[in-house]
Amino acid sequence: MSESLLSTWPNITTVTLEHYLSDHRPILLRESHFDYGPTPFRFFHYWFEMEGFYKIVEDAWRECPRDESNAMINMMGKLKYLKTKIQEWNKTNMLCVKNVKEKYKVDLEDVEAIIDNGNGNEEVVNKRAEIVNNLQSIDKLHSLEMAQKVKVKWSVEGDENSSFFHGMLNKKRNLLNIRGIMIDGIWIDNPNKVKQEFFNHFSKRFCKLDPRRTLIQMKYQKCLSSKQRTELESKVTNDEIKRAVWDCGTDKAPGPDSFTFGFYRRFWYIIESDVYDVVKHFFTYEDIPKGCNSSFIALIPKIPGANLVKDFRPISLIGSLYKIIAKILANRLVGVLGDIVNEVQSAFIADRQILDGPFILNEVLQWCKVKKKQSLIFKVDFEKAYDSVRWDFLDDVLSKFGFGEKWRKWIQCCLRSSRGSIIINGSPTEEFQFCKGLKQGDPLSPFLFILIMESLHLSFQRVVDAGMFKGIKLGASVNISHMFYADDAVFVGQWCESNISTLVHVLECFYRASGLRINMSKSKIMGVYVDSDKVKRAALKLGCLILKPPFLYLGLIVGGSMSRVHAWNEVVERVKKRLSKWKMKTLSIGGRLTLLKSVLGSMPIFHMSIFKVPSGVLRTLESIRSHFFNGHDSNSKKASWVNWKKVLAPKERGGLGVSSLYALNRGLMFKWVWRFYTQDSSLWARVIKAIHGDDGKMGVITRAGSKSCWMNIVHETNALLNKGIDLIKFMRIKLGNGQITSFWEDMWSEGGTLKNRYPRIYALESSKSITVGMKVAQPSLAFSFRRAPRGGVEQEQFDEIVALVNDVILAPISDRWTWTLESSGDFSVASVRKLIDDKSIPVVDYKTRWIKYVPIKVNVHAWKVKSDSLPTRFNISRRGIYIDSIMCAICDKGAETSSHLFFSCCMVRQALFAFSLRSCVGTFLIWTSSSNHYDGWLDSAG
Repeated sequence: MSESLLSTWPNITTVTLEHYLSDHRPILLRESHFDYGPTPFRFFHYWFEMEGFYKIVEDAWRECPRDESNAMINMMGKLKYLKTKIQEWNKTNMLCVKNVKEKYKVDLEDVEAIIDNGNGNEEVVNKRAEIVNNLQSIDKLHSLEMAQKVKVKWSVEGDENSSFFHGMLNKKRNLLNIRGIMIDGIWIDNPNKVKQEFFNHFSKRFCKLDPRRTLIQMKYQKCLSSKQRTELESKVTNDEIKRAVWDCGTDKAPGPDSFTFGFYRRFWYIIESDVYDVVKHFFTYEDIPKGCNSSFIALIPKIPGANLVKDFRPISLIGSLYKIIAKILANRLVGVLGDIVNEVQSAFIADRQILDGPFILNEVLQWCKVKKKQSLIFKVDFEKAYDSVRWDFLDDVLSKFGFGEKWRKWIQCCLRSSRGSIIINGSPTEEFQFCKGLKQGDPLSPFLFILIMESLHLSFQRVVDAGMFKGIKLGASVNISHMFYADDAVFVGQWCESNISTLVHVLECFYRASGLRINMSKSKIMGVYVDSDKVKRAALKLGCLILKPPFLYLGLIVGGSMSRVHAWNEVVERVKKRLSKWKMKTLSIGGRLTLLKSVLGSMPIFHMSIFKVPSGVLRTLESIRSHFFNGHDSNSKKASWVNWKKVLAPKERGGLGVSSLYALNRGLMFKWVWRFYTQDSSLWARVIKAIHGDDGKMGVITRAGSKSCWMNIVHETNALLNKGIDLIKFMRIKLGNGQITSFWEDMWSEGGTLKNRYPRIYALESSKSITVGMKVAQPSLAFSFRRAPRGGVEQEQFDEIVALVNDVILAPISDRWTWTLESSGDFSVASVRKLIDDKSIPVVDYKTRWIKYVPIKVNVHAWKVKSDSLPTRFNISRRGIYIDSIMCAICDKGAETSSHLFFSCCMVRQALFAFSLRSCVGTFLIWTSSSNHYDGWLDSAG
């Protein structure tokens, strides 16, 4: 056995390597059938539901010997000891469960034989119910295990179909399995050689440090205050530690310690003191012992059919104890980032969004085309960005931002104590020491990388300020030259040779200082209103690609007009691919409904957030969703018995609450209007004001052919207004001190702006831009009028406005916008969707009953019965399809309608009576009217 694996937890030798790694299930690949070695122990949440598990954990935790020398080593020792006890318990328990399940099946057959022979009594029926409940409990445990393996959270809620779980798991394993790799043009599938090649590659990537380094001598203008430094380095509290534990996902893939945070939450009452000691040890002594910050590096294929080592992206699965520490540091760091990071960065900062960059880029690109400005767009790709960061450069950046010595030691300790091993087909390689890079999967990494990129912004901004790079000037106050989102960077400027050479020179200097090298083979250049030959020559000189509209930035469409249709077609194809036939066939209608709501509605959400979806694309997407819901192939010509508009309608209006994509698109678009008013000083809002005016031209209906994203949003807002949906009226200012709210022009009272409600009084106002605070502070309301009201309509309006102002009470806080459709006052896309759907989807005469503890597929089937959406003989005949008879095929005593088939037919009533006996309902209810069929059925089912 390799000693390097044992070094993961040093000074703890009571557990063998087999206990550390093996769960006695070596992975066998379908094609190669090679064993890559023992796989790590994994904690499963379904164990919580099993009898005796809590006692196993409690006893093991109390009887484990303590190591008083170091809190971290002590905690790791306890986890390792607990792991061996769980493995021992699991071996015997799983065998017992399998035997018990077989016994229950035999017992059930015997009991049902007695009932079928007519010899059943209350005791026999009760025994059958008990056996069925026990079998269902065992199946539920299996479903929970599969759901955790597959990581599909909605499946347990919508469907517990084991075929779907197995299909998802097999697909996932098939995608992630590594059957071999190409080494120097030779295919290698020997497990030892494959593992060694991956080990060599990644150990060099994370360990090889270029000794040459450039220092950037520059003073940072925005630094932390002394108060912020004190708060960052303050003593960690128990509440802060517990909050960090609860912030972590319960079922994320675990690291080498194998325990999820679902375990931490369940057994917090016995492990909390040990966790507190571990975290406080780190923050006190700035120390993580060797092996306590180990991680597994999972490999995700970058491309289909990846067969080279470089084709895999490393994602670190870090240990739970280090993740708690990193989460605490990240929670503290995120609170100060907004004060020191410039607005050109939109990643992981409060009140900034991933969409801001593509939105600005679309507006600037369209503006350059309209103004016929020769412009440059350079989309940069950094080579292995997170993996290449130099730790010494990061420490310099932290120092220049004003982070204290203690904080910098904490960060350096987190970095220098990190070790990793590569997971190949579930089995880890030897460990190696990290010497550079930030781990993808570490909660702290994104925020540290933002600070690295902020240093690039500051360096490049100095070049722009010195006139060495000419950006795009929009108006007098807005100059766009670059935008960052994590490791995605786009540079924008005037097209000239000096701009291109300056840009490359700055990026080269940044690489020599930080370790982040630009990958020219993946970087792209684009010229707006520039001769194509010039663009080709520039691309050839730089060794980069040519960027053509429409292109993707952060996965979103940028530029283009007619060609944008092709981009939408790609979105449609991605939705189709997500709906494979086996998913449709293995899921019940409950699972398909949940998939519609959770996945299909969110797939195109980024594109819908900026662009108006063409009506043809909307129809196609709705058709795909409708076919999937009904269980039909997309090209199927089968009849659909469900009115799709009824499925889209809210449950309060008799539907299933799926909601239309049209309403989703318009709700997401209007969110920009909300943000335009509420975040008017943000970079993207200033860009809109610089291009379209201070009011964003919200009051005008633009021409339908406008290509600007913002003007399309304005047009759709006005189009909704023409349909009777006035979204603007639901925006209102909640007064604080009244210092930023216009008395006449802002909506701070019910009924709209005062200038529109009281036009005669507004005409008398000499200071039309006066704020509410200034108006209320005046000796009288008419103080700033050019003359006093003269009776009649003027006096009536004046008296009304005086009464309104008398009720105004100001407070010593800032004014803020509120959204009246939500009780919280916060804007939500869901409220807009509901409003639009209520207006566009027809009203029904009943409300959908939905019982949460009844399976979704039962609820949906009951809804189908209630809405008469089943292919009964009567419905088939109504559609003009020839049928020999519409009479019930079972009893031949009435027309085969949904009501008759499920409630009135004599055979069905007998079946329901038998069901009530078997399921111990106790009383067989006879429903005599169509109105109580639906409610009574669901009540009995519940």
